[in-house]
Amino acid sequence: MKMVKPVLSVASLRIERGGTVILRDVDWRVQRGEHWVILGANGSGKTSILESISIAAFSKSFLPAADSSLIRFGEEFYRISVEAQNDYGIPYKVSIKFSSKTKKEINSTLGDNLLPKDIIGEIPTVVLSPDYKSITFGAPQDRRDFIDRILSQSNKIYLEELMKYKKILRQRNNLLNQSKSDRYFDKSIIEPWTEMLLKTGSELVFRRIKFIEEFVPFFNEVYTFVSGGKEEVSIKYAPNHLSDSLNKALTTKEEIYNHYHNHSKKIFDEECRRGVTLYGPQKDELKIIINTGIAKETASQGQHKSLLISIKFAEFNYLRDRKNETPIALLDDIFSELDKDRSKKVLELISMNYAQTFITLTEAESIKQLLPTEHPFKYFSVNNGIVV
Repeated sequence: MKMVKPVLSVASLRIERGGTVILRDVDWRVQRGEHWVILGANGSGKTSILESISIAAFSKSFLPAADSSLIRFGEEFYRISVEAQNDYGIPYKVSIKFSSKTKKEINSTLGDNLLPKDIIGEIPTVVLSPDYKSITFGAPQDRRDFIDRILSQSNKIYLEELMKYKKILRQRNNLLNQSKSDRYFDKSIIEPWTEMLLKTGSELVFRRIKFIEEFVPFFNEVYTFVSGGKEEVSIKYAPNHLSDSLNKALTTKEEIYNHYHNHSKKIFDEECRRGVTLYGPQKDELKIIINTGIAKETASQGQHKSLLISIKFAEFNYLRDRKNETPIALLDDIFSELDKDRSKKVLELISMNYAQTFITLTEAESIKQLLPTEHPFKYFSVNNGIVV
């Protein structure tokens, strides 16, 4: 595992929930590889700090929570303001306000009244949380979301195409469903949307194929470190309606488009009967392999934990490599899920990367004996939603 130099990322973070300032003017700058441990009982509000950084990076929480649920009870809005610097010392500011009465307001160094897509990737961020364990044993949607999160941060074109595809898919499904209800199918209305779906879908599949080719070496390297080289792992991308043998031959967007074009003709009648699109990247699967078996079906609980750690730190290394920028790492109560050996591996990975890291814990004593002494950790406490 390679070492990298210390960096400066989030320098100042301010969190407001209505009239209450939860956090202000804390110096979060990295000093010689320091990391930050945020302590607090369950329900104390420590995860809110990580959620706030997530909102600054992605425009939303890393947890499946609606913006309205993040507003303190009795208040009308939340606001998050971040000042940051990248690895080259270039400053960046972002402020996000959400009110239940108005739309989300996003302003940054890039401009005012921005859309979420405008800020995604500006603060590269990787989150390791027990909530992400569904990546290894959950539904295909969980693994597609994983791919989309990484590529959206590392590639603006992918993010644009993904958002475009979702709009096209939604409109095409509406037309198919309406035609099913009316029992009348006008191909001339649906065909333009089919053509846009084919072109945009082919772009997404092409970029996903290339991503897996680039990502797997990062994943293998981290898993070898975490497991001690005891097991062999890999990740295989399985595009919807493309066989493994065909997938290997699909090296251009034109080849992918032609295959989807032919397939769409064969199943159009069935789509009309069911009123929904039956093919495309929204149905892709990501197969995580361990010792030749599908992890979802064969991995033990311990292996699932090792796989998740490896996937997320591989994500960190991939983003750092592709963006030439060191991501921020958010570790939300992950150590409560890990045994001593895996906890130690995670802490070693943190220390190796010198990244700005925010860690939430309910108590520090059990983890202090595992902390590398050469990389100091700072401690903050959260009580009743306020950093003290």
